Amino acid sequence: MRTFIAALIPEEIKLEMNRYIMDMKPHWEGVKWEKYEKLHLTLKFLGEVEESKIEEIKIALMESIKGYSPFMTGISGFGGFPSLKNPRVLFIGLSENRGLLRLQRKMEERLEPLGFKKESRIFISHVTIGRIKGRARSKGFFPIPQNISFSITEIALMRSVLHPEGSKYTPISVFRLTA
Repeated sequence: MRTFIAALIPEEIKLEMNRYIMDMKPHWEGVKWEKYEKLHLTLKFLGEVEESKIEEIKIALMESIKGYSPFMTGISGFGGFPSLKNPRVLFIGLSENRGLLRLQRKMEERLEPLGFKKESRIFISHVTIGRIKGRARSKGFFPIPQNISFSITEIALMRSVLHPEGSKYTPISVFRLTA
């Protein structure tokens, strides 16, 4: 099964992000926008995982989050990967949080013995809001997302099922940050 680890975004913040997506739509062509229910912060993409490994992954996640309290972060801007000049992904940037970065690295370390390679790219805290295949065209003006602070209280092991109309995400396990 196709899996990833995500920090879950509170519902009221997802609603704000969705409003921002609606504001962005008229300014871009060629973008497949993410649906409200799919908005999250990816901490690690695991890819295809055998069902027999799920319990080991859950244990590694539980060990990783021990001692961590909820994280404060906030919306810090808009961007694109690899750049806004030629984007493949459009995102809402989140403010840097050292504790969240340490947790992400700890997850990488705990998952490596299970056969998941450490990510070579620098972790950038963001929420994907759109994907681009082929060429996208912007109409130049980008509304600035509202700078809103919020707390991340849950980390989830997620399942991603691909469908012709897009992927659907379902939590396999949700872990609360409680320290």
